[in-house]
This record gives sequence, structure tokens and C-alpha cells, in this order.
Amino acid sequence: MFLTHDEAVVLKNDMDNMNFSNVDLIVCPSFLNFDVFKNYNLGAQNCHYENKGPYTGEVSAYDLNLRGVKYVIVGHSDRRKYDTLDEIKNKVLAILKNNMIPILCIGETKIDKELRRTSDILKKQLLTAIDKIDFQNENKIIIAYEPVWAIGGEQSLSKDEIEDTLKYIKKLLKQNNVLNYKILYGGSVNDKNICSILSNDIDGYLIGNASVDKKSLNNIIKCINSVNKDKI
Repeated sequence: MFLTHDEAVVLKNDMDNMNFSNVDLIVCPSFLNFDVFKNYNLGAQNCHYENKGPYTGEVSAYDLNLRGVKYVIVGHSDRRKYDTLDEIKNKVLAILKNNMIPILCIGETKIDKELRRTSDILKKQLLTAIDKIDFQNENKIIIAYEPVWAIGGEQSLSKDEIEDTLKYIKKLLKQNNVLNYKILYGGSVNDKNICSILSNDIDGYLIGNASVDKKSLNNIIKCINSVNKDKI
């Protein structure tokens, strides 16, 4: 909820002059700004799991698909305070049912980290959301690891810390026969640290408030273009 409509138009015009040729870019604007970014690969920041019904203020996965949206973020830390694990799973199912790809966010809080519960938390969040869903055929999923304690802060995890955690997540996915996936890292990703955390073990990056700043976004894209040409 960073950009008004007018501010989104300005950012979009700036983005039109950036070089995204080697970047698989997904733009997840607010619902009100879908029209501004309609020429980009669109994702939504959230959805409801019912196609229709008396859910005032909600937007369904069904309607998002009809409007050309291809991806939906689900389980973001901003939303987990409102959604139960079962509701997140239902959203994943609804997104897949409506021919879109879920971007499932998982991550530990500061307390979880201090109590060394990171592995348990990630396992519970991930396996509950994908339980009994077939990801060996048409269904695809993107997992975004976002340590909650790092979001919006000044520092990201080190590349080694990120890679170690992603190896654990990949192990869980393999054990549960999830084959069609990509893994992103999010959590204070910005133009100051992006080059230091680029890795072949990371498929892409979920960028927050740095993505709405023209200079920061352009520097991030330049870094990715120069170092690795196969990232989201």
C-alpha cells in the first residue's frame, strides 16, 4: 500500500525505460493499480479462496484470473496475522484451481529465530499449505522465504545463511514430491545488498519497498542483469 494511482503511473513510466530483457519480472500492484501495470506480468498481493459470495471487501482468485492475473502472493507476513494455516491452504488451492501460480511466503519471526524454531516453523507453514496437492504435473508453485524479522530492516541475511535455509526448504519439497517449483528470497532486499546475495541456488527475489523507488529498482535490475541472467 505504498503507491497512489498517480504515483503508480509515474513508476510505470519509469519502468518502461528500464532494461528488463534478462529478468523474468512479476509485478504485484494493489488491486486499484492493476490497470496501470496491465502490460506487465501481473500478480496479486492476496485473494479470497471462494469464487463468489458474501465476503465484503475481498477479491476472489476466480475474478483475478478473469482479469489476466497469473500469480497471487499468499501467506505474506502482513497477511498471516489475519489468515489461519487452513485459510492459506484454501487460497493455494483456489489459486491453482483458477489456473494461476501461488507465490507462497514462509518465514520465521524474531522470537522463532531466537528460540531456534526456524526449521519447525518453515516446515509447518510449507507442508500445511501444500498438503495433498499434486505438484508433479500441471500445478506449479513459487516459494518465497521471507524471515519476518528481516522484513523492512536495514540488513538482509548473508548469502550463506540464505542458501542453507533454501537447501532445507528444497529438501522438504523433494520429500513431498513437489517438482514444479521455484524458490525466492525476500527480506530487506535492496540495491545495497542485492549483488552480495545473488546465487545460483536462489531462483529469484521478492522485493518490497525498494521496488517502488525508481533508483533502487533500476539499480537492482542492473545488478541482476550483470551477474545472473536467469532470475526472477
